[in-house]
Amino acid sequence: MNLKEIFEKVNLVVPMEQRRFFNYFDDTVKELESSYGKFVFENGERYDAPYSLDDFCAVRPLFAPAIVDNILYIASSSENYKTEFIRKAQDAYLKYWNDNAKGRTFGGERGRVW
Repeated sequence: MNLKEIFEKVNLVVPMEQRRFFNYFDDTVKELESSYGKFVFENGERYDAPYSLDDFCAVRPLFAPAIVDNILYIASSSENYKTEFIRKAQDAYLKYWNDNAKGRTFGGERGRVW
């Protein structure tokens, strides 16, 4: 994931210094991890808090729009950003979850999905 692009998108709406951005980014990634677990990070990658915009980040790319919205929510306290964060994070999670399922089903007889 490219931190520079996320930083630029956030700064278009709410200008902030990098130090605050990194704190908000770290809080957001930890919130995503607590909700969606292993699906937030690339396979086998470990998340380390970034210290530079050029640092590598193991968060999967589809979570980037959700991260932008949550950082904007933290910075501006607008409830619209929080609802969009939840929606976009759920959509990204479902995409990665479905890709991981590989056509498997769960449930009772004949593969009923509950």
